[in-house]
Amino acid sequence: MKKIKGFGGKSYGKIDKSSGFEQIQQKMRDEIEKLESSFENIEVSSTSGGGAVKVTAKCNYEIVSIEYEDSLLEDREMFNDLIVAAINEALREVTKKREEELSKIVGLSGLPGL
Repeated sequence: MKKIKGFGGKSYGKIDKSSGFEQIQQKMRDEIEKLESSFENIEVSSTSGGGAVKVTAKCNYEIVSIEYEDSLLEDREMFNDLIVAAINEALREVTKKREEELSKIVGLSGLPGL
């Protein structure tokens, strides 16, 4: 807190620096911090090859599982391509989910970089 003094040294009370905008900022930071920690519990899934490969990832960018049809092992190149495609799609889904959840807190959807 800071005291404001008028001319002649007379005090006009104290101003709380943490009022208003700073309190809103702190509350938003706290909410975002809670959200960040919750991302390890939120999962998204994606598929490729018409469902032949399925990737599940947590919203903290951790791959949880990769499932695939055994018949894909016969064509290694195609198998690798489908795995990469499913992982990339899962990561896009993670990013999308993170942005959706963050926009709920911020209340400003569509901002670049959020």
